[in-house]
Amino acid sequence: MTFAHSIELAVLRTLLEADEIEYRVLDELTVEVIPIYSDVIGGVKLQVRESDVEKAIEILKDGGYIKDEDLQPSKSLNKFANVTSQIPLLKKLRPELRLIIIVTIALLGIIGIVRLATLPSTYERLTKQSWCVEQIIYNGKSYAPNTVEQLRIIGAGFCQESISIRTNGTIILPGFNSHTVFGKWVLDENSLQILQTDTFDFVYNGFYDIDFSGDKLILKSEQTTLYCYPQNIRINLPF
Repeated sequence: MTFAHSIELAVLRTLLEADEIEYRVLDELTVEVIPIYSDVIGGVKLQVRESDVEKAIEILKDGGYIKDEDLQPSKSLNKFANVTSQIPLLKKLRPELRLIIIVTIALLGIIGIVRLATLPSTYERLTKQSWCVEQIIYNGKSYAPNTVEQLRIIGAGFCQESISIRTNGTIILPGFNSHTVFGKWVLDENSLQILQTDTFDFVYNGFYDIDFSGDKLILKSEQTTLYCYPQNIRINLPF
């Protein structure tokens, strides 16, 4: 028999001991330390020897703990116990522990599905903000664009160079020799195509693989790799 709390066993212990019935109580300490776990682990369990079952049942009846109808086994629980007894990793566990494990796995699966469903799409991640350009690699060499040749503010929320991927299909890229580059972009699954740039088309035009690594964005084509990070999370220092 199971009880919500061990205090409910106080009188019953005395009755069992008076009739010299040996018993043991499972999960008593767990429920005493963390009472809210009682429902989760199936309460405090009272067990007696198989040879004392009939005598213990009579004591439970006389004490008003159970009625005859309470002794009818739960068809649902028996069915669950029979089905899960075929699972290798679970069959040695008590049915209530099997239930806890299965429910936990199911909940984790649901949480995972919900989380994946609520993640922003690639389109949303690309267009929701401007991206600071950390480095440009062209044909294996690193280049520092200089769109603006003047005093620059460096710090949180500021970029020396940035990429703006706009929802209207236009893209603004860092240029060289004080010239901002304008072009168009198209998203095809996980590939970003940059095309029709007004200058430096040999650098920028092409198909780019999109890689979100943590907070960073890496765009990589056959000849060019752009290393970017969100404009509002990084602090650059001039030394």
